[in-house]
Amino acid sequence: MTRFTRRDVLRLTASAALAGSLAVPQLARGATRRAVSFDDGSSKVPRGLVGDPTRVIVVGAGWAGLTIANALRTAGIDYVLLEARDRIGGRAHTVDIGGYPIDLGCSWIHGPIGNPMTTWAQHVGVGFNNGDVELDYPIIRFFDEVIGAEVSLADKMIPVGYFLNFEENASTSIANQHGPGLSVEQGWQLYADRQSMTPDQERRAGFMARGFTEMVYGKPWSQLSLADWAPGNSENKYLGVGEGNFPRGAYRLLYGAMADGGDEELHLRCHVRSIESHRTGVTVRATQGGHQRQFHGSHVVCAVPLGVLKTGGVHISPMPAAKTDAIRHTGFGNIEKVVMVFAKPFWHDLTHTHILHYSKADDLAFPWWIDMQRTHGIPALVAFNGGPYARALHNITAEQRLFLALRQLSTIFGYQVPKPIDWRATDWRGEEFTQGSYTAMLVGRTVNDLSTIAAPINGRILFAGESTNRARHSTADGAMSSGIREAKRLLRKPAVLLR
Repeated sequence: MTRFTRRDVLRLTASAALAGSLAVPQLARGATRRAVSFDDGSSKVPRGLVGDPTRVIVVGAGWAGLTIANALRTAGIDYVLLEARDRIGGRAHTVDIGGYPIDLGCSWIHGPIGNPMTTWAQHVGVGFNNGDVELDYPIIRFFDEVIGAEVSLADKMIPVGYFLNFEENASTSIANQHGPGLSVEQGWQLYADRQSMTPDQERRAGFMARGFTEMVYGKPWSQLSLADWAPGNSENKYLGVGEGNFPRGAYRLLYGAMADGGDEELHLRCHVRSIESHRTGVTVRATQGGHQRQFHGSHVVCAVPLGVLKTGGVHISPMPAAKTDAIRHTGFGNIEKVVMVFAKPFWHDLTHTHILHYSKADDLAFPWWIDMQRTHGIPALVAFNGGPYARALHNITAEQRLFLALRQLSTIFGYQVPKPIDWRATDWRGEEFTQGSYTAMLVGRTVNDLSTIAAPINGRILFAGESTNRARHSTADGAMSSGIREAKRLLRKPAVLLR
């Protein structure tokens, strides 16, 4: 989810419909695709590189690492790509559930108009499903446990109006008035205190404000910076409708195409332990198959998640104090899913689709359910959790998460819902090579911290990933753009070719 798209819902509906209809019937193989130029939203050549890239070591085969590898491969530069997992994609992870491809990690292309991820999808022949679920709001089932019933259309639309006014208008002025020391929660309360809402309206509008914060960044809204959240202060350049588009066939078609042709340079189950720069190059030490390995190169790009940097999963030497401080004080939130595929879409009819759920126990206990029958034609529900509740789910088993999801569904529908024919529950916080979901700006900090994380060390150790993208952190395209940026730095060019 991203805050940058909802204000354009009405103005850009036609444009999104056109973008959603663009589809190339067949996925082209890398060997037969022409190379296409990409930039990171700027024609500037990043500085700070020392020496010419003769052999580049790329650590991490998520979106950033795969993009760098593709650019280097296309340019004819020697490289090696090291990945600790037994798969590529990082936080992009498509699996087959009940015979359907479903994304356990990133799933939308947020702000698809002008987005390089959209361009890449079109280049490799992947179409789009309309993912702007906000346009379904009049028929979204909003169940409020406080009243024990579904909320009427009028009682849905009034709170959403207050929330959108806060998000798109008031939040920016409040943030500019109070500075970076104000949280989203505090900003909302300042706004709500000036409105003439009934208690139920304020409660539901606050639920949406909290939800569209914690479900985006995965941290408590009491910790998140209003100045960063407010769209008027954003450096984002892309447009779109609602949440954006889903890549048709899921994300694996996109990251699989980015990796296509690079099998020989890819090392899976290769756990990098340390990165060290010296006068003439770099040394990377790793463990693979129980054996210690060393890789030597002219440069290295560290493209691991912020959670790994925070826990010291990769020791980097030297490590400037300013970078250590930025890593420590940048948030890394938790967003988890429970995906359930059913024999039939029992929840889906002409007047109901996705589900909003206000829980008496915790506002954001299974608050948002995407109806994949509506978006993909798949009889599946995806339950999202973010922030403290998602973090707490780490402490229970996957089976217990499924039990909670089904219990919430039964509460919403008023009867025992059927069991799914297949399901998956994520635990991104518990994954050793991720340790969380998305980057988040905390109260008192600014996106300048992300520029500090992105800065090269000694001109030899480079950094990429969504946590290094000040305009598009917490998005897959932000990770991809950071890979383009570092490829531009290595090749000393204003744009790079991807094939």
